[in-house]
Amino acid sequence: MSIRIYSIYDIKDISFLFIFKIYILMKRENVIEKSKRPFKIIKNAYLWVIIGVIGFIFGIGLFTFNAQYSEEFTGGVSLTVENQVTSTVADQIKTALTEKGYKDVQVSLNTQEEGTVVKIHTSIMNDEKVIELSQDIKNYLLTANVITSQDEILSQSITGPSVGAYMQKTAFRALVVGLFFIIIYMFISFYSVRNYISPGTLAVITIGTMLFDISIPSGAYGIRMAINSTIQVDTVFIIAILTCMGYSINDTIIIFDRIRENLVKSKKLDKVVYGEIFEDSLWQTMRRSIATSVSTLLVIIFMFLFGAGMIQTFAFAVGIGVIAGSYSSIFIAAPLAYIITGKYKKEKNRI
Repeated sequence: MSIRIYSIYDIKDISFLFIFKIYILMKRENVIEKSKRPFKIIKNAYLWVIIGVIGFIFGIGLFTFNAQYSEEFTGGVSLTVENQVTSTVADQIKTALTEKGYKDVQVSLNTQEEGTVVKIHTSIMNDEKVIELSQDIKNYLLTANVITSQDEILSQSITGPSVGAYMQKTAFRALVVGLFFIIIYMFISFYSVRNYISPGTLAVITIGTMLFDISIPSGAYGIRMAINSTIQVDTVFIIAILTCMGYSINDTIIIFDRIRENLVKSKKLDKVVYGEIFEDSLWQTMRRSIATSVSTLLVIIFMFLFGAGMIQTFAFAVGIGVIAGSYSSIFIAAPLAYIITGKYKKEKNRI
């Protein structure tokens, strides 16, 4: 029996018909008639926002309490050896390194086809000490007969604390730069409706929803780390989070852009109910938002099922982020913007 390994191109071919049907759906009239709307979004604005706040708190809490950072951020040593390394040996390595003076030692194992990946993290203050740590680990593996020679070490990665600090700063800078350009874009795009709603307000709301979109996949990832100690926060996870940010921003801006169009079209705003404009805008973009999310999730699910290692890490975080982004774009961004306009209490009974 032959086994076929699917690539991302195979996945796209498999899902072509499904995505094509979604495309046809998006090409149809995008306005859902009021009589066919199953519920009102803007009228329950506070409810959706509160749910979002609760989700944000839980997500950040789960991630904070369960976060395990890879050696890329903390500094440490990663070795791949031919033979299988048991948890008992891992405990012995931890004990031996602790007795030798290393502090906060953490040892994690990840069995792969080519061998066992042994990752060791410890509080090291200088790069020279990391090299010494690497040699101590090799010596212990030889002493414990895990390996008979250093030739059985297939690969090794040594990251000093200075490199780890650099990685943290780089990830933070990427986030800050992204937020800066998002704010600039929002000011430029929504300057024409500044008399109705401040572009600065929309920028802040967009960033707020984006933080929600980051917190949910981070919380889900925190649960995975609590269940499986080999799963850690690494550069792949950071890339996945940045991808979630971009996806979230795209969907939110599309909805805000429709609100902007409808505000501009309404010439007599004193006789128009703001809530209706926001409600209509949401339902006009609803099909597009759902179709885009479903088609994206389809590919992500295939990546998670047929991928392994880094691909699964990326697919898991992005998949949860897509779901969170869809919720925040529809149920948090626009409702929160409407609340901030100050029209909610006046128009609540007219929506």
